[in-house]
Amino acid sequence: MAEIAVALVHYPVMGRGDASAVTAVTPIDVHDFARSCAFYGVGPVYLVHPAEGMQQLVRDMLDYYLHGAGAVRNPDRAEVLSAVRIVSCLEDVVSEGDYRLWYTSATPPGAVCTRPEELARMPGKQLIVFGTGQGLDVKKLPDANGWLSPIEGAGKVRHLSVRAALAIYLDRLALV
Repeated sequence: MAEIAVALVHYPVMGRGDASAVTAVTPIDVHDFARSCAFYGVGPVYLVHPAEGMQQLVRDMLDYYLHGAGAVRNPDRAEVLSAVRIVSCLEDVVSEGDYRLWYTSATPPGAVCTRPEELARMPGKQLIVFGTGQGLDVKKLPDANGWLSPIEGAGKVRHLSVRAALAIYLDRLALV
């Protein structure tokens, strides 16, 4: 059975106009990624951002909930957020955990895709990588082992929030 972790990448991601971009960390992503992963028994949760200021924002928030008044008021949140790790780049995650990388996208670049249910059965450490902005800029990321199958919807919109995509993928992993 696989050991599953997730990464939320803020750089390199695609911005508007197909240009590489850096996006800001949003506190709701931190909380929701950690909570969803805790619900499904997945972790750690890596937040990938190159800017020290954004990393410090996350460290300050985590410190409040892990060691400050937030930990006293809401110990369950402290437990959930203890799985969050802050790194500068995806290569840091790979070197730390020796993970196999699985990228996510609404439109994978013509690659053969793996269903999340199959990933859950694979041995070893697997990392599901999500991108903010308009998705991962794979030209600037390490080579992946593969792509997870896109989430197919019936509506006109082809772009879910990253928090919604995470929850759907984790639920599909749990079906095994």
